[in-house]
Amino acid sequence: MEAQDDMTEQGSRRARLLVLYAAPPQGAALVERLSPTQYEVISCPVSAASEGWLGQLEPELVLLLPPSDPKQLFQACGAVRERTDAPVVVLSERDDELLITRALAAGIDEYLVLPMGDRELAARIEALLRRMRRHAGLGDARQVGELTLSSADHSVERNGRRVFLSPIEFRLIACLASSPGKVLTHQTLMSRVWGAEYVDSRHYLRLYVRYLREKLEDDPTNPQLIVSEWGVGYRLQFPEQGAAEQAAPRPRRATRNAPSLGLA
Repeated sequence: MEAQDDMTEQGSRRARLLVLYAAPPQGAALVERLSPTQYEVISCPVSAASEGWLGQLEPELVLLLPPSDPKQLFQACGAVRERTDAPVVVLSERDDELLITRALAAGIDEYLVLPMGDRELAARIEALLRRMRRHAGLGDARQVGELTLSSADHSVERNGRRVFLSPIEFRLIACLASSPGKVLTHQTLMSRVWGAEYVDSRHYLRLYVRYLREKLEDDPTNPQLIVSEWGVGYRLQFPEQGAAEQAAPRPRRATRNAPSLGLA
């Protein structure tokens, strides 16, 4: 394992990034691209993902350069996710929608297709770190309807049952919980959770809504908590809100009395 000094010349702490590589030349090349003035970078082989000390490093972001074998990729994703709650980003030259979808299902938060310029890579890393810090700053726990959201461990408690979420799952439910009962458009959710550059990647949103429903709904096939507004977006609805909407009288269309034709 190799690490850079974690302090800048001014004494401020930089973001700690963990680079996991399958091939040492790949790992060295990525470390060279990460600005030492912005980041403290730790690098080690991807095989270390299964070792217990990995979580003790407390990285803010994990950059995974995966093995070429998809099975090993999914195993590495799962192993990393078990040991850290930090966002996990896969960087790979393979641009395969099925592979990307399965990697997301295995627990990663982002999949970036290489090659990618230094500026774009830096911008995407900074966007992920900003979103993570913004949601971490919401406070340790807050009550929204029947949900208790804890940013400290990315958990949600509902009806006495506590569920632990991935960083992106937690950002998504926190975003919906910021406006309970209100429809948030697909574009709004994509922009707030993933970033403005992902507003057209709606399959990410559908995938993570499905994950949340499987973890939080009483019956994921008949969602009552995370409700779809067809063609518009999603809203977080609590039972009393749903009942109130069903009981609310529908507005009537105004009518006028038909004019008399003077016929007997």
